[in-house]
Amino acid sequence: MDENKMSENNIVILDDHPLYLIGLKRIINDESDFRVTDCCKNSSELFLSLSLAPANIAIIDCSLPNGDLDVKAVIDKLHRHYPKMAIVTMGDCRHHQMQSDALQPLVKSYFCKSLSPENVITGLRHIWLNHRYDEKGISADGEKDKIGARLSAKEKIVMEYLHAGLSVSKTALRLSRSVKTISSQKRAAMRKLGLHRDSDIFRLDINDV
Repeated sequence: MDENKMSENNIVILDDHPLYLIGLKRIINDESDFRVTDCCKNSSELFLSLSLAPANIAIIDCSLPNGDLDVKAVIDKLHRHYPKMAIVTMGDCRHHQMQSDALQPLVKSYFCKSLSPENVITGLRHIWLNHRYDEKGISADGEKDKIGARLSAKEKIVMEYLHAGLSVSKTALRLSRSVKTISSQKRAAMRKLGLHRDSDIFRLDINDV
């Protein structure tokens, strides 16, 4: 079997909210591309789990339980011990978004907890695809350019909301980002896709973006 197929990609999740953990695991496992190997309630469980069953992607809640490591410490430790892992953070407020932004490039993307299941899966696919290219060290004039300017996971999600008919301001509210940030990501995505007018967004085959 091809070692790069997504069906072989394992995900570990750190979140101390049981209901959200169960829901997110079910969403991910219902898609054949990914498999959740473990759900952890604290950082100790996370690192024990990874020592027993390595994962390709870690999804880390920005709101960790009292007495645990803070998010930055967890991300730093993950990067030291598992440098090839793609790390994603998630949260439910602007503060969490800012925390995640401050941890780039160690953090590949931030997921707002209000994202739809479809957008979670789409985001994971784009994160992993881009992460694979980065790990292979493909140069700007190599294979990555041959398939065109690739949207980031954040740009992809923004375009999906806009394609669904949401305005920039409503998309910003839904994703817990500023209108300025959403506008910037929209412009970047339109430039990469060769779009010139807002009406062009609705003509996209969003599944091929």
